[in-house]
Amino acid sequence: DENPHRRRVIDETVQTALPESKNPDEVSTTVKAFMTAELPNELIELLEKIVLHGDEFAKNKNLQNLLILTAIKADKTRVMDYIHRMDNFDGPDIAKIACSDSYELYEEAFEIYKKFDLNVDAIDVLLNHIESLERGVEFAERCNEAQVWSHLAKAQLDANMVEQAIDSYIKSDDPEHYQMVIEAAEREEQFTHLIRYLKMAREKVKERAIDTQLIFSYAKCQQLGDLEEFVASPNLADIQGVGDRVFDVGMFEAAKILYNSVSNNAKLASCYVHLEQYRMAVEAARKANSIRTWKEVNAACVASKEFKLASICGLHIIVSPDHLDDLIGHYENLGYFDELISLMEQGLGLDGAHTGVFTNLGVLYSKYRPEALMDHIKVYWSRMNLPKMLRACERARHWEEACYLQIENKEYDSACTCMIEHAEVAWEHNKFTECAMKVRNQEILYKGINFYLEFAPMKLNKLLQSLSKQLDHARVVQLIRRSENLPLVMPYLKSVQSENIAAVNEAYNEVLVEEEEYELLRQSIDDHDNFDQISLAQSMEKHELLEFRRISSYLYKKNKRFAQSVRLSKEDQMYKDAIDTAAESKDAEIAEELIKFFVNIDDKECFCATLYTCYDLIRPDVVMELAWRNQLIDFAMPYMIQYVHESYNKLNELDERTKPKEEDAAEEDEGPRNMMDAMGNPYMIANTPYMPQMQQQQMQYNMQQQPQQGFMPQQPFGQQQTPFPQNPPFQ
Repeated sequence: DENPHRRRVIDETVQTALPESKNPDEVSTTVKAFMTAELPNELIELLEKIVLHGDEFAKNKNLQNLLILTAIKADKTRVMDYIHRMDNFDGPDIAKIACSDSYELYEEAFEIYKKFDLNVDAIDVLLNHIESLERGVEFAERCNEAQVWSHLAKAQLDANMVEQAIDSYIKSDDPEHYQMVIEAAEREEQFTHLIRYLKMAREKVKERAIDTQLIFSYAKCQQLGDLEEFVASPNLADIQGVGDRVFDVGMFEAAKILYNSVSNNAKLASCYVHLEQYRMAVEAARKANSIRTWKEVNAACVASKEFKLASICGLHIIVSPDHLDDLIGHYENLGYFDELISLMEQGLGLDGAHTGVFTNLGVLYSKYRPEALMDHIKVYWSRMNLPKMLRACERARHWEEACYLQIENKEYDSACTCMIEHAEVAWEHNKFTECAMKVRNQEILYKGINFYLEFAPMKLNKLLQSLSKQLDHARVVQLIRRSENLPLVMPYLKSVQSENIAAVNEAYNEVLVEEEEYELLRQSIDDHDNFDQISLAQSMEKHELLEFRRISSYLYKKNKRFAQSVRLSKEDQMYKDAIDTAAESKDAEIAEELIKFFVNIDDKECFCATLYTCYDLIRPDVVMELAWRNQLIDFAMPYMIQYVHESYNKLNELDERTKPKEEDAAEEDEGPRNMMDAMGNPYMIANTPYMPQMQQQQMQYNMQQQPQQGFMPQQPFGQQQTPFPQNPPFQ
């Protein structure tokens, strides 16, 4: 740049020197020099002189390429002119450079492609770089090439111009991008145009998706005739799948055709349901024979009040236990109770009738037709789910039916409880008694006794007698005593008194006292003694009736309280009882007190009777003193005579028994001497079983006490006095 001659050299070279040169090497060297010196404008000027205005190198391909490339880099405005004026350059390569992001010469690239008849590349430039679909359409119509139309269709499709894209694809006769076309057409709902495209594509490609989409498009366009014809002809379509699609979008007429063609009766029935063709739906359901289908058709028929058709479906449903509850719930939610009961009653006679049918019908009766419940339970209880039926009866408060089920289910505890809590409707005496005899929880029995006391007291005795083996009688008496109803259960008390239980005896005796049945009371006391006799005696001491006071005295006598017994008898002037008691007591003091009492009241006959009865107890001196003091010698004389007589006889008997025999006396005199040795000591043989050891010891003791001069005389054996007891404790 600093050389002042540089510009002049360039001008001379461009204007004169190089254009006149014929040597390629000179031209090449000069071009390289300009390029090395980075003189693009001067180079353009040079190349124009050589290529455009010269003849020698006008057709030189390299120079034309260099001229266009240099213009692209240095002066873009000249590129289009060069493209039009030159013909011998590398068009595709230069077009790519022109389209690059560095230069963005899209129009120039389009002209190059068009000049070289590269229409596909040209349309791509229009669509992808210039982005002019209108010019693309014009260009495609002008060149009318399949590939051009195809590229244009792709661009139109990307631009969401579905209808135009389908037209372009049809003109291109290209089914390659059918998936994209289908997606776009569905998105824009251009099914009418899509049908045209799919027909073209189906001729070129045998694809399942194409046939399937064609069916769907027919359905969407309501071309049911074409659809039926197409389905009847050979095809690769997924008819089941497209049928589901059509069904899901609500095109049931089309779905009916499709499902019918593949014999999918379950779906066909659904189509008939939506089309409100219920009789056809029932026929299709019968062919399908599926619980799900029957339920769907049944629900639709019920909703439309086609109950006759609904019952046909229902009979096929109720035989399946898993679906019975859903069927019942559907009817109940709509309020068709009578129709539901009618359906269930029809189901009782089915071969497949199961426990759920009988149970749920019972549940329905409990809710909506209670008058039929008991008869149904009595007939079919053995085929029911008893716990479920019980819960239904309890919820509906059908206590009589609930009690019946509990008995049949052997829940006797619950049955008794139910009858107690709901006696107005559920209680029966015989039924309660039978259940009570089988209960496990004994507490229910006592709860039942309280219930009978309040609700059916006149039947309580029968209940107690029936349950006597299971009851704790003492507890029963306690319960009844608390309610103050002991007289009510007298038959029961009498029946269990044989077990001789204290509480029972006391209760029975208490009632007899209240009812003044002294004869039965005395009999009870004699037969059953296990009770608090003293307490009973004390309670009757002051009784207003003499017989009960006598019984009180009798009880004291039985319990060895003779003094109290005698006292009561004396107070009631029952002297015979007093005399008998004194005699039985074996107590002399009581007997003597009694005769003194008779002396004091001047009852000579009783005095005499007492002496006779208590003869062994009364001392003679007491009798003689009382008789002498009270002028009762005549009344005491029989006693005295008897006493003297017995005393005389006893003394005589004693004399006879104690009188020694003569031989025994002699032996006794000699015996001790014969058993002494010369020294005066007894022989050891004397210590025999016939001589008591104590007597031998006494003998030795006496001998040791005698003086050494000789022996003292001894009394006969058995008569000697000794300081030791005759009957020592150790004998």
